[in-house]
Amino acid sequence: MNRVVRSLASRSCAVSRGERVLRGVIATFLAAFAASSVDNLWCAIPASVCAAFLAIGAVTGWCPTDLFSRAAVETEPNGLGYPEARRELLG
Repeated sequence: MNRVVRSLASRSCAVSRGERVLRGVIATFLAAFAASSVDNLWCAIPASVCAAFLAIGAVTGWCPTDLFSRAAVETEPNGLGYPEARRELLG
């Protein structure tokens, strides 16, 4: 993967300022909800974890769904020697 593709892929989640501000506002409301429902831990713990992920995403622009993305796995060349679509063809 070349530098241009890597830089575009790393900024693929929240690039605009408006999206990041919206995440910060939602994280604030979700943290307030988690704090108000401290009596019900089954509700407060997931809400606080989600608020933390949203706050991190608002500050850094990082996307929590990047945790579930897979890295490209190198494949073996086929028997005929032709390049496959899963391999890097240029560069």
